[in-house]
Parts: sequence; structure tokens; C-alpha cells
Amino acid sequence: MKRMFGVAAVALLSSAAGAQATNVKVTLTEWKVKMSADTVPAGRVSFTINNYGSMNHALHIKGADKFDKETREIAKNEVGQLTVTLKPGTYEVYCPLAADSHHMAGMKATLVVTGSAAKPAPKKKP
Repeated sequence: MKRMFGVAAVALLSSAAGAQATNVKVTLTEWKVKMSADTVPAGRVSFTINNYGSMNHALHIKGADKFDKETREIAKNEVGQLTVTLKPGTYEVYCPLAADSHHMAGMKATLVVTGSAAKPAPKKKP
């Protein structure tokens, strides 16, 4: 009985670990977005955003399947958080503030999400 309980506990812990988010640290400064990783696996991704700039910034993620999410404004020397579920594809990560002028000034990066989306098998014609 003890052994069975131990196996069940290991299985439960393994499945819980699989549901954890990939963590990406993001640093925002004037006209730069730096990420600790530019490629992540599909699934939950948690961004911890540090604004080391001299003004407010934010983080906007746009890409695959019309995905479009952003943080609130993050004041200088503050930290923001954004956790999202991403599908495989390429995403643009940028600061959307000041009528998008931060983005145009080069405050952007690219995030690649790997993994294969399950595709349904083609239907056979009768």
C-alpha cells in the first residue's frame, strides 16, 4: 500500500510540474526590450518585467492566431507581471506607449514559440 501511495504521489507531482509556466525575465530601458530567452516552448509563459528606464513603459505581445495582450503601464524602477498561454509561432514583443513611438524607436524584440500544434487528420472522401 505504501508503495502504491508513493507511485501516485510521484505521478501527481510530475503532472503538476508539467503545468508550470516557462519563466522569461524582461528588462525595459529606453528603446530596448531584452528578454532572458527569445525561444520558449508552447504553453504557459510567465514574463517578469523590470522597467529600468527613466519613464513609464509597458509590454505588448502580438502574434500567432491574433494573439494580442499587454501589461498595464509600468513605472520606472517598478516590476510588472504577465502570464499567458502561447501557441507555436512567432510573436512581436514591444512597448506600445506614446502612440507607438517607443516601438518605432526600436523598443521591440521577437519571441519564437516552439512545439507543434496538433492538426486533425484530413478526412477521407467516401
